[in-house]
Amino acid sequence: MGPMDIEHLDAEVSRDRLGEIEAVYTEAFPHYDLADYRARMQGLLSSPGFEAVTTRHERALTGFCYGAPLAAGSRWWDGLVPAPPPGFTTETGKRTFAVIDLAVRPAHRGRGLARRLLDGLLAGRAEERATLAAAPDEHQIQAMYQRWGWRYVGRTPGNPGETEDWFDLYVIALRPAPEASSSA
Repeated sequence: MGPMDIEHLDAEVSRDRLGEIEAVYTEAFPHYDLADYRARMQGLLSSPGFEAVTTRHERALTGFCYGAPLAAGSRWWDGLVPAPPPGFTTETGKRTFAVIDLAVRPAHRGRGLARRLLDGLLAGRAEERATLAAAPDEHQIQAMYQRWGWRYVGRTPGNPGETEDWFDLYVIALRPAPEASSSA
């Protein structure tokens, strides 16, 4: 595999490679709690539609990106400020794909790898939109997402034990929304 090849992984293969993924996670996010990460990953790996993409350089994992569709009744949007328009937070299990983590080892940053990982994960998704959360103080990361076409939709509180007290949420259209195609 070349240095910029993207490999798609399902939940089973991701589970088998979790040790490798954790090593990149701790390097990319040194101030986050690995125990919290492991607990969240166990639930995420059981989510229908989970998908991950990875890259390698000289056989070593250099980055990853993964997520899953938001289930009907998802709490992802709970407490969103400002209040969204009616229907915005309605989830069906097929409407919105949530990007959970995007990580690139520091030594491999600045080469377009994060963009390739994210694009690789979202390419061919059946959902109409994708969402992701960023820490409010990650100004450079948020500016990067905005350059890539992601739109800020508001802030939502983190749950107890999560890495942040608040998260800034972004969305991007993956295809035209069904209701948008019938409106003028």
